[in-house]
Amino acid sequence: MDRTELSQMLLELVEDETGDKFSEISDDTDLRTGLRLDSLDMVSLILKIETRLSIKIESDELNGVTTVGRMLDLLQAKLDSCADRKAA
Repeated sequence: MDRTELSQMLLELVEDETGDKFSEISDDTDLRTGLRLDSLDMVSLILKIETRLSIKIESDELNGVTTVGRMLDLLQAKLDSCADRKAA
């Protein structure tokens, strides 16, 4: 899954979680203020991402993940790591 697809998936999950529609998001969009996610929304969002992508995100991996771009970086790294393990 490329970054554009990940971004679209994240947007869909956020809209589903918040009930809000966002015309677009960028890498600089703040998860809490820009997307209006509180701590419960974040937990629910992470669970949905884990289920959708069949990955596990540890709580310490979320330290410093405050923007859409950083979330996408984390997700891409997790997917790349899974692909590397499957290839080995």
